[in-house]
Amino acid sequence: MTDHPRKQHRRHDNQAQQRQRPESKARPSTQPQARQSGAVSSRQGRPDGGAPRQARPNASMSRQGRPAGERAKTTPHSRPEARDIRAQGGGRDRDNGANGKDRAGHRAPGRRSDGGRTSDRESGPRSASPRAAGDLSDQRGSGHRAASRRPASGPSARGGAPNAHASAEEVRPGERIVVTIKRLGINGEGVGYYRRKAVFVGGALTGEVVRASVSEVRPTYIKAELDEIEKRSSQRAEPPCPVYGTCGGCQLQHLSYEGQLEAKTELVREALRRYTGLDELPVRPTLGMAQPWDYRNKAQLQLERQGGTLLAGLYETGSHAVVDIGDCPIQHPQVNAAAARIKDVLQQLRIPVQGERGARTGQDVVKTVVVRHGLRSDELQVTLVASGERLPQREALVRRLREALPQAVGIALNVQPRSTPLVFGERTVTLWGAETMRESLGELSFTLSPRAFFQLNPQQTVRLYEEVRAAAGLIGHELVVDAYSGTGTIALWLAPHAREVRGIETIPEAVRDAQAAAAGNGLTSASFHVGAAEELLPRWTREGVRPDVIVADPPRTGLDARFLEAVLQTRPRRFVYVSCNPSTLAKDCKELLDGGYRIASVQPVDMFPQTSHVEVVIGMQRKDT
Repeated sequence: MTDHPRKQHRRHDNQAQQRQRPESKARPSTQPQARQSGAVSSRQGRPDGGAPRQARPNASMSRQGRPAGERAKTTPHSRPEARDIRAQGGGRDRDNGANGKDRAGHRAPGRRSDGGRTSDRESGPRSASPRAAGDLSDQRGSGHRAASRRPASGPSARGGAPNAHASAEEVRPGERIVVTIKRLGINGEGVGYYRRKAVFVGGALTGEVVRASVSEVRPTYIKAELDEIEKRSSQRAEPPCPVYGTCGGCQLQHLSYEGQLEAKTELVREALRRYTGLDELPVRPTLGMAQPWDYRNKAQLQLERQGGTLLAGLYETGSHAVVDIGDCPIQHPQVNAAAARIKDVLQQLRIPVQGERGARTGQDVVKTVVVRHGLRSDELQVTLVASGERLPQREALVRRLREALPQAVGIALNVQPRSTPLVFGERTVTLWGAETMRESLGELSFTLSPRAFFQLNPQQTVRLYEEVRAAAGLIGHELVVDAYSGTGTIALWLAPHAREVRGIETIPEAVRDAQAAAAGNGLTSASFHVGAAEELLPRWTREGVRPDVIVADPPRTGLDARFLEAVLQTRPRRFVYVSCNPSTLAKDCKELLDGGYRIASVQPVDMFPQTSHVEVVIGMQRKDT
């Protein structure tokens, strides 16, 4: 199985190489976050049998160094003599719905580039602005109206008599507003309203009344930065990660896991309601994990030296500075331990890394460390991504890595000479050991090369694929088409339960990987074909081959319009849609509803706890069946 460059836009699988993080700029750790009675604040029961993780000593401190829950103080650079200005009148605001989400690194190679976030009326902004003086209050929402009118104590209460904006169009960057948060948005940010205009506040939670500084004003939304929480959610939790809100890998550690699942369910429900116009929807509660930590089986860590110290981690949100993630709470402990040992070896041997002068003197440098752990096989695979093969002390490096990592079955060097967001280059050299590692999903076995795509959360992947099988309603005699098959994992999962499964994929290398996996698992009923589904489906129909079930797991941009037309012409009895983006999912479902289908089931699955991502499996049936 080969991970092709076009696959590498999968953001959660490749968050280390992306300059931007999953698109929230929110930095909850910089916001006041008081401890909550009954809130989930630490991880319980590690899968490796170790003791439960404890919150880091500085987890209760913001990046400014104040205790969690303490009101942000006025500084000369932020909002001197900020005034408390309360709005007059206004009326009731509307809840305009929810958006979709970034891809969570789920699928196989050969997908279209996502091209940025899908936009709609409430697409939130992505950049922060300096904060300045002024304080405006949203008078909406009967539940918290009294709280929002109460003057705040401390520096923010200073100023003259209250003024008012007649409309949200008068709000300017630097002013402060008080907002009641109605729900969470696509990036985990809080969404409220000021004079009927959507306001996005990073780090705020549903039900909270917050004071925030306006950083950006657009025609359809306002972006503001959280300063103070006037009324806290009972589900607010203390993030256990000391770099939460800085590295950008997680967006929801400040929300209890129960709250995360509820928020993701509502995000899916609201997106479908908004785009389909249906109020009664068969949305089931989001399937979560019993242990929502330590689940990621792969890390891709950027390298950088700062003051002689080697850092390995992710780019800080909105910059090229590397944040050392250390004992990352969502990575599997074996991955964290291996990454730490690799970093020690590189430091001890003074191997040059990206940005150092070694590249100027003819030496190649190491850019990225990639570590993958087999949850079922317990094997470890190490890949160093470098600018070339001329690494100093190469033999000593391999020897020291073997000594430090007895679990490793292979050490590889991938050559990426270009400066690009893509982690991997085209050429991989095995430095020692096996070229592949073993891993499995359920009863399926796979061999994984360093660039091969594999699910980042195998435990939840099994649950996701079982939901796909249930939505397909297979009883053994169906012809199933997997229209975006990639390396064939969904098609192979369904093959034992159907008469025949055909996978369609545009990338020839991915098709070859799928064919090899089918042969390796003895699944003769599965075949894989190079091409576009919108072309092959009509051709097969003309030849008398009509699928009973079509499964589609497209990129976050959704289904191709020509593919939707082909589905409506082919008219399978069942259509199963797997999506990481509730917004584009809902828009596509509207086309299928208008074309004669009905929604039979909606099952969200939490593939990536502590993040804003949610996967959804929708089962649709033809209305005349």
